[in-house]
Amino acid sequence: MFNNKKLVKSLVKKIAQVERETLEAFRDGRVEQEPALTDRLLGKMESVLNNKRIAGIKWTVKTLTDRGGRSQESIFGADFMAALELSMDGFHIRKGFLVQSKLVEPSHTFTKREFAILKDQCKKMLDFSPASFVFLYSQQSGIVVVPATEILASRECNPHELTSKTMAAFYQEHFECFIGDPGIRRANPQGLEDLRQRYEAERLVLFYGSEGDESYDAVQLNLFE
Repeated sequence: MFNNKKLVKSLVKKIAQVERETLEAFRDGRVEQEPALTDRLLGKMESVLNNKRIAGIKWTVKTLTDRGGRSQESIFGADFMAALELSMDGFHIRKGFLVQSKLVEPSHTFTKREFAILKDQCKKMLDFSPASFVFLYSQQSGIVVVPATEILASRECNPHELTSKTMAAFYQEHFECFIGDPGIRRANPQGLEDLRQRYEAERLVLFYGSEGDESYDAVQLNLFE
C-alpha cells in the first residue's frame, strides 16, 4: 500500500487484537461452532476498527449477513467476503477476497469426506475470484490462512499441513496490496448487498478508510465519481 508503514503496522496490530479476542472467546467456550466463530471474528473487526482513526485515516467497518434463512453451507460459495476501500492522498483502491472457514486442530484427523467438501467449496470460490482463501480456526495454532489453490492442488490431508500464513501476516500483505482482487468492488455506493449476493457469500465485511472528518456517506460518494 504505497509503503505507508505506519498505517500498515497500526492496522496489523488491530487485526492481531481481533484475533486474540476471538480466540479468547473460543478457548473459554463462549463460542464453539464454526459459524459462531466467523460471526465473532467479523463482529470483533467491527467493534475494534469502526469509527476509529488510525495513522490519520478514519475507518468505517460494516458487516452484512444473508437474511434468507438458508442454513445449508453448500448454498454459498464463501463463508464471507472481505472488501477494502481506501481513499487518501489522491489514491483510491477497491479490492477484496473470499474466505471459507474451517474449525480444525492440527492434531485432528481430517476425513476424506471433509477434504472433498472443502475442495468443492474452494472450487466454488475460485470460480468467482483467484483471491480465495481458507481460514483455519484452531485453539492450538490460532487462525491461519491457506490459499484455496493450495487445497485444490493437494492430496487429501489435514489442511494445517499445507502452506499457510498467520492471520496477521495475511492481512499485512492485504493492506500492502500484495493480496486482493480488484474485481471485488461495488458498482455503486449502495451496492454492498448486491456485491455479497453476486459472489454468493454468506457474509460481507467492508473496511472503508478515508482522510478527514467527512461523513462516511459523503466520502464514499466521492470514491465512485
